[in-house]
Amino acid sequence: MAARALKNGRVAVSIFGDGSANIGAFHEALNFAAIQKLPAVFVCENNLYGEYSRIELTTPVSDIALRATSYNMPGTIVDGQDIDKVAEAMEQAVARARSGGGPSLVEMKTYRYSGHSRSDPAAYRPAGELDAWLKRDPIIIFADRLTAEEALEQGGLERIESETAAAIEGVVAEVLDSPPPDIGEMLAHVTAQSPGGDRRFNFWRS
Repeated sequence: MAARALKNGRVAVSIFGDGSANIGAFHEALNFAAIQKLPAVFVCENNLYGEYSRIELTTPVSDIALRATSYNMPGTIVDGQDIDKVAEAMEQAVARARSGGGPSLVEMKTYRYSGHSRSDPAAYRPAGELDAWLKRDPIIIFADRLTAEEALEQGGLERIESETAAAIEGVVAEVLDSPPPDIGEMLAHVTAQSPGGDRRFNFWRS
């Protein structure tokens, strides 16, 4: 609503899981956005599990995007493992919102590799399901495409992964070897410049 009032061309993007598509706030938000024709994009990351429950045990439809019809907005289903398809769908939805066409619901079909929390071993998943999805990891799909287009050399993904792992190890080692930060650092980087002048607001103290 702020973007529409200010006419600044901004678009609000709300990202949530398939489990959230069953709560009242989801339906209220889509209904209100559709009535007001707000510049918004609702992105559902459908990873098949809402906390510990598989989608078919909690949701009567397999495609969350079907619910867009109830609110007279486009509902798009996208392969959430394919970064190019995700980018294309988002570009279209954002362009529609920005041009005054109203909100869209974009459903990304993806998968949750780990449990809902660190204490969740995800033993409720069928055998082999995780392995099947790991073979379609977004990085693998994108790397294969770049290799086929000769934008990435053979073995390029392995080289990048190795370089990245080494860089992370280096940073971790540097941090562990560094002295503990001063307690005053906890108040750093928690201020913002006000649009009207030089006055600064400290959100830690407010």
